[in-house]
Amino acid sequence: MAEQGEHPVISGRPESGWVNRLSHVILFGMMLYAVIGIPEFDRKSAVAMATDHVSPLNRFIWLTLLALALPVMKEKWRSIMGLFKASWPLMGLFLYFTCSTQWALDPAVSLRRVMFAWVEIVLAATVVCGLKGSVAILRAVAFSCVVAAFADLLVWIVMPGYAMTDEGLAGLQLQKNQTGIIMLYGLLAVGALLPFVKRRVWRWAGAGSLVLLFVLLLASRSKTCLGIVLCVPGLVWLIGQLGRRRFSVGLAFVATVCALSGVGSFVYLVWCMAMNADPLAPFRDMTFTSRTDLWAFMFDEISARPWLGAGFSSFWSIDPAVQPSLKTSMWFGSEAHINEAHNGYLDLLATGGLIGFLWGVGVLAWAVALGCRAFVRSAKVQGRGVGVLALPSALFHLAFLLSLCIHNFTESNLFSNNALLAVALYYSIFSLENWRRNLPARASAPWAGARLEVDNTSTIQAEEEPAPERHQEPRRFLPVPRSL
Repeated sequence: MAEQGEHPVISGRPESGWVNRLSHVILFGMMLYAVIGIPEFDRKSAVAMATDHVSPLNRFIWLTLLALALPVMKEKWRSIMGLFKASWPLMGLFLYFTCSTQWALDPAVSLRRVMFAWVEIVLAATVVCGLKGSVAILRAVAFSCVVAAFADLLVWIVMPGYAMTDEGLAGLQLQKNQTGIIMLYGLLAVGALLPFVKRRVWRWAGAGSLVLLFVLLLASRSKTCLGIVLCVPGLVWLIGQLGRRRFSVGLAFVATVCALSGVGSFVYLVWCMAMNADPLAPFRDMTFTSRTDLWAFMFDEISARPWLGAGFSSFWSIDPAVQPSLKTSMWFGSEAHINEAHNGYLDLLATGGLIGFLWGVGVLAWAVALGCRAFVRSAKVQGRGVGVLALPSALFHLAFLLSLCIHNFTESNLFSNNALLAVALYYSIFSLENWRRNLPARASAPWAGARLEVDNTSTIQAEEEPAPERHQEPRRFLPVPRSL
């Protein structure tokens, strides 16, 4: 539980209005820049610089946001330090990443990238502590992604040859996968927020935004993002259903799924043995758009540095003299410049070693567990009070974390310097941990009397209903006999 005076909901201390307003400015600035970035209309020359953060304008924007957040840091210093302490798994992971710059293949690039990661972490924690409610983050995400969608649509109309590449719609982004990520992120945010908006004009605007985001996702031809959009709602629904049952029911469900998978695999192997067929024959021709060659190369490089890795972000887009991908004759695909392994877990293993990989996967599992707990708790309550996260925010954080876990099997953006997904991951972790650390210590349900309301301006508010007063009859004492 947070200390008294640290959280306004618990302590009763009113939140400073300027802190909330300045936090909103920083939040929208971060999200808009993370989503849109600096447009580069010379895509061939910009691809090699995509992950280097060497642009002076990029440095200026992030450092300006950090300077803008200094008054909020001063006002909310104790709360920010408490949030860092509570989020010790994430902090410890990035301390390890910082130490890895000492043995990195390119120490200068690795140090520069980890410093920018720390800037994003500090800004995310500051904004989470400065905002009054968690729904503000969801609104900022939805607004930023819709703005990016309109910008991509405009570029597609005005400059169709530049926006539409051979692989799919890229719009203002460097490649179509980045456009697919933005559309996926926007669909999750708008989809989580829309059911809780009552005003008709905003509901129609949200529905139109969903259609636009989905159409652009189809145009990007990002099969991974499209698959995630189709399967994640079902996973979230399943988690919600299991959360309403006893723990033994959920455990029995998981055991049943594992048993059925094992029985199915055994039956398949028996059939292959009876038919004298190769069990791996259906999978031998699967290349995942030439990713398997790249993954084979990654396994060779991981075996060369198994424990500590190549250092944080010190494998791709570094000094050509030491970059491992330039020392091989293997062919990786149609693109001349490869700046990721197209598998976030392999990239994490290559840069952080086995230590960083296990720690990073543990942090991800911890975040998903927090998301499940917050969603189940909020779904039961349908509200937000002390110890209850707003249902739209809990829904979005869980959907985003599940999407991130799935997405990194074919793309690489796990604890990387990808501004959009890095900022989104930090916001989700800090929001969930800020909710957890402010849970009341009492064992009774803290959500009693909480109610979620959506007003006519589509803003989500929570208020605490006072407990009904009990009318007690005055005690009547019988006269005591004098003999007693």
